[in-house]
Amino acid sequence: MSPHKQSNAGFPDFPFRLLGGSPEWIAGMRLRPGSVAATVSTLTLCACVPYAGFPALVAAAVGCGVFYRSCEPLQLVLLPEQGAARFLARKVLAAWRNYFLFAVPYAAVIVLRHPDTCWMAAGWASLAALALLYAVVSKYARYQPDRTPRRPLAAKLGATGFLIPLLLPLSLCLVVSYALRAERNLNRYLHDYD
Repeated sequence: MSPHKQSNAGFPDFPFRLLGGSPEWIAGMRLRPGSVAATVSTLTLCACVPYAGFPALVAAAVGCGVFYRSCEPLQLVLLPEQGAARFLARKVLAAWRNYFLFAVPYAAVIVLRHPDTCWMAAGWASLAALALLYAVVSKYARYQPDRTPRRPLAAKLGATGFLIPLLLPLSLCLVVSYALRAERNLNRYLHDYD
């Protein structure tokens, strides 16, 4: 048996091939198979309950932000040979692609089962996209190649703001702030590719 097959023994390889080589998503799903299974079960259950499906999908997007808490080695950051802005754009697009790839089938089931909730789809898509953008930029705003920095209270509140509407203005301000800080921070490591 090949080493690749041994590393995935007992866990289907199919979902990992869909992730487009994203190290955060692959590592997150491999390290947390119980959480992934619980999320799938919860989303399936919430798809059957009126007005619960789209909020559950937003909560799943915020939960996917956990994938972006730990920092990868500098070699993985340098590998694409891109400047900071292009690197961040690539990471955000990969996060959106991976999330919506798995979430759209649930959204379709929700719309088919509860057509009166279609109006919630626009809010779900925008909040989920913002939550994933926040996860990526907050990670790289504090990126350090040798260790994973602690998350400040503001970063925790910012992630919560996508679930609690009262905190949403704080989350939106932090998205902008972290995006600017992430590009400045990554420029220290990716200056050769600007």
